[in-house]
Amino acid sequence: MKGVIAELKGDAGIAAVVSSRVYSNTPQNATFPYLTVAISSSPFSAIDFSGMEHEISIAAFSRKSDPEEAANLRSLVFNALDRQESNLSLDSGNIASLQYTGVGFVEREPDGVTWQALARFRCVIT
Repeated sequence: MKGVIAELKGDAGIAAVVSSRVYSNTPQNATFPYLTVAISSSPFSAIDFSGMEHEISIAAFSRKSDPEEAANLRSLVFNALDRQESNLSLDSGNIASLQYTGVGFVEREPDGVTWQALARFRCVIT
């Protein structure tokens, strides 16, 4: 997760919108807009190698009056991560694949004020 957060924070387009507000644990009363990163992982093994498969969910949150800012952030996240395996640094292992899974929506949160845009990626580390 550190590598994903570092890549998102280091992307000039994303930083221009959210500054350093990329969280794995969102603080109370966070300043908008911001990104959250969540990862679910599962191990796998094959005949001659093993590794981990990760689903990375990145949500963009905005309080603009329309969904444009949240949708733009999702697009910036896509450009920063999709098939950009060589840009991420890991403590151990190699990224075999980092791809957008095509799951993405923009919707208004139940508070009626906040927009959320979601992007999901599949990352395989061997």
